[in-house]
Amino acid sequence: MPFGADATMFCAMIDLFPPVPTTPSLFAEQPPTKVRVIDTETAGQRLEEDAVIEIGSVDLDLATGEIGNAMQSLCDPAGVPINPHARRVHRITDAMLEGAPSFTEAAAPFRDAEVFAAQRAAFDRSRLRFTGRWLCTHKLALRAFPSAKAHGLQSLVKYVPLDLSPVEHLLAGLSPHRALYDAVCTAVLLRDITRVLLPRCHDLADFLDRAERVSNEPALLAKLRFGRYKGVEIAKVPDDYLDWLTREPGMDADAVFTARHHLKLRGIRGARALPTRV
Repeated sequence: MPFGADATMFCAMIDLFPPVPTTPSLFAEQPPTKVRVIDTETAGQRLEEDAVIEIGSVDLDLATGEIGNAMQSLCDPAGVPINPHARRVHRITDAMLEGAPSFTEAAAPFRDAEVFAAQRAAFDRSRLRFTGRWLCTHKLALRAFPSAKAHGLQSLVKYVPLDLSPVEHLLAGLSPHRALYDAVCTAVLLRDITRVLLPRCHDLADFLDRAERVSNEPALLAKLRFGRYKGVEIAKVPDDYLDWLTREPGMDADAVFTARHHLKLRGIRGARALPTRV
């Protein structure tokens, strides 16, 4: 069975993106159909000290699935040192950044969009600070493809899998973890997410509203990342452990959100006993 069909059935079964029962407005404004899918590479420092050193984007037309208008630019880090780990990932050297435009100048052509999307939107949004609506393809992929082995971008390329052949001309000469390459892959991912989740919505406006809401919520995890049930599908985690997660101080926000969601689906209310061990 194709992954997309399997994902749709899975979503319907556990209500990760439930169909909307209400009647859509006859007078709703037409939503934007184009999304600017964007990616940044940075110096790898803490947010307050970080600097964007590369921006890449493509535009995805949600109505047609067309991907185009590729843009990319290096950016002068303005003296911010590049973390060695970040450099090993993106392989952008100081020599490559010599003569690069300032962030303000480099970012200007990328700003003129109503809707942006990124694989980890909180990261890119906090560094770019572009106004507009933002979609997080990582959080949306957890809803559309919960059974994928992992939900990092290149893992999704492999495990969904994503068909990159129609965008080979955009990827030519690029490599993973460079801004434009990752933006193109993210656009293909968003196109597949839309194919799976849009049929559960009234229309494109409803999809954008719900996708934006999901993007602003904590992630609905497919598996726990820690503890006794690390790597176990949420559906197989016992009720008492999920309840403990919701009440433990300082717990990861994604884990708490996920536990509450699944306890609600199971129709469970009230407290449960703490697990005997963590």
